[in-house]
Amino acid sequence: MLTDQAGELPPSIVATRLATGYMASQAVKVACKLGIPDLLGNGAATAEEIAQATGARADTMRRLLRALAAFDVLKDLGTGQFELTPVGRCLRADVPNSVRPIVALFASEPFWQQFASLAKCIETGQNAYQLIHGLDCSFDYYEQHPELAAVFDEAMSAVSAFTGPATAEAYDFAGIGHVIDVGGGQGKVIASILKAHPHLRGTLFDLPRVGQGARSLLAMEGVADRCEVITGDMLTSVPAGGDLYLLCHVIHDWDDEHAALVLRACRRVMTPAAKLAILDRVMPERIEPDPLVQANVLLDLRMLVGTRGGRERTAAEFERLLSAAGLRLRRIIPTRMASSLVEASFA
Repeated sequence: MLTDQAGELPPSIVATRLATGYMASQAVKVACKLGIPDLLGNGAATAEEIAQATGARADTMRRLLRALAAFDVLKDLGTGQFELTPVGRCLRADVPNSVRPIVALFASEPFWQQFASLAKCIETGQNAYQLIHGLDCSFDYYEQHPELAAVFDEAMSAVSAFTGPATAEAYDFAGIGHVIDVGGGQGKVIASILKAHPHLRGTLFDLPRVGQGARSLLAMEGVADRCEVITGDMLTSVPAGGDLYLLCHVIHDWDDEHAALVLRACRRVMTPAAKLAILDRVMPERIEPDPLVQANVLLDLRMLVGTRGGRERTAAEFERLLSAAGLRLRRIIPTRMASSLVEASFA
């Protein structure tokens, strides 16, 4: 056995596992690309059957399936057959809240290139897109590469499929009549909130390139009659008239200077009774080894290599940022996700 008497892996094994994590990432990416989770949706199958259905070799397919079984994506039944686990079912294209779009983004080549530049990013303070492409950040890259922009938008919609219901459940919308979702993307979050709280009206505000997709999604979700779509640049101005200004996974994309511009744009149009809520990860003041904290710090590194000073912030850092924009932190509301709602009002 590799574990010690306490059931823990030796430090050398843990360190090696960290170094080889990218291999597991690619195994999951290939599984999705070949449609293996979908093929196993109707039941167990052998490597030979999966290989025939995907046009692959049976011997190499068996090795991929074994790797996926070792990471609990599949279960090796010991009979030559493999079946999906709950983790594997999340990777099917046809299930609600599939994480396949998230895999497609984070295992994509441009994202790999970002992290290949991590050392230089730490040394210089520049992000990977400045170093590799001479661009300001990943969003400028998406403007030049619409195929990756589509992958990014789909991944963010997949994240929002979890975010929307969690936000609708965690926040008390009593006394709120109009929610303005700033940087609301395709509209999954505001749609979930409007469906859960029929008394609300909504406005989705984002860049022009996502506006049309948002209108289609809101219509499909049956809330288009209660949600207006307005396009523009949140760094300069946002729509007026909201009782609640919602920023879901927006502020962490920016350094303090630009994040404050977004917050000031909201404050300029807020009434004294209006509130603002930021949905983002709230970093602990002290880091401990924990799966949730690991997810937070890895996302923080993603902000480091991909954005212009974006970061995950602690409660104290949120408080300072809000204060600089003329707002006061009221409370932090946990959700059933990794993110929390940071609520603010007039200072």
